Amino acid sequence: MKPTKIDLNKLLKGYGKGWAGISSDFKKVLYHAKTLESARAKAKNNKDKVYYFPTGESYSNFIGQE
Repeated sequence: MKPTKIDLNKLLKGYGKGWAGISSDFKKVLYHAKTLESARAKAKNNKDKVYYFPTGESYSNFIGQE
């Protein structure tokens, strides 16, 4: 499986502090809320896979290998 590069700065730009639910192809934000619990509640009826990331000022904690 080829590693996927995700530009979180570009994807999450404009979202304030909170949590974002991102589509399984990592191309769009499906949900955003102040808390993880709220974001998950918004996605409750979604049958697709959703990945959750904290939103805020910096994404330097999400560093992977190339």
